[in-house]
Amino acid sequence: MVRRTALVFSAFAILTFGAGVAHALAQTLDEVVAKNYATRGGPAKWKSIQTQKMTGTATGQGAEVGMTIYSKRPNLGRQEIVVEIPGQSISIVSVFDGVKAWSSNPMSGSDALTEMGGPEADTMKEQSDFDGSLLDYRAKGHTAELVGTEVIGGKKAHHVKVTRKSMPAQHFYIDVETGLELKITTEAGSGPATDTELSDYRTVDGVQVAHLIRITQNGAVVGELRIATVAFNVPLDPALFKVR
Repeated sequence: MVRRTALVFSAFAILTFGAGVAHALAQTLDEVVAKNYATRGGPAKWKSIQTQKMTGTATGQGAEVGMTIYSKRPNLGRQEIVVEIPGQSISIVSVFDGVKAWSSNPMSGSDALTEMGGPEADTMKEQSDFDGSLLDYRAKGHTAELVGTEVIGGKKAHHVKVTRKSMPAQHFYIDVETGLELKITTEAGSGPATDTELSDYRTVDGVQVAHLIRITQNGAVVGELRIATVAFNVPLDPALFKVR
């Protein structure tokens, strides 16, 4: 920061050096993003992945359910939760078809897909972005800034803020040593922000994938997903992402 008493820094000097400082900061941000990209095998490797299927177990509010997540570029997503009750299994489905979010819950009396709205629809849309908001953020019309470094779970992390053009801002906390995402905080217009904590990374086909995902609000855990299997470039029926 230029002190008020440092008169030697004339307006000409500020104009001359300002562009260089901004460029250096941009380079630093680009390096952080590039290191994060490297955890996914690098740009060419990651962009060659067109589909993803994950299975696991979700827990929350004292319940445990099986979960399958399907993803396809650029922004198609489907989540299936299987609830076991005496005598039967019930599937709760959420779909993002690239434009709108839909859900069905037989426990509410109907298994027909109905359009979602509000925060739930925004969350489904967000989760269906195959790359997330940080990678290729410029092409998506977002802006990003390197805020500084913080300690997350005992690890030094870069704090990168991504301001999205049509959704709440997100804060990425990226391990300085490994380039792995340790936490993503999504702001909320009203109500608490949501923290997504990522850990237990394992290598899957050259890509580092978090196998433990914990969701917290106001410091309290509201849900947890333990990943059992991850598969890339698996054939996915287009009907999975369509509303019948």
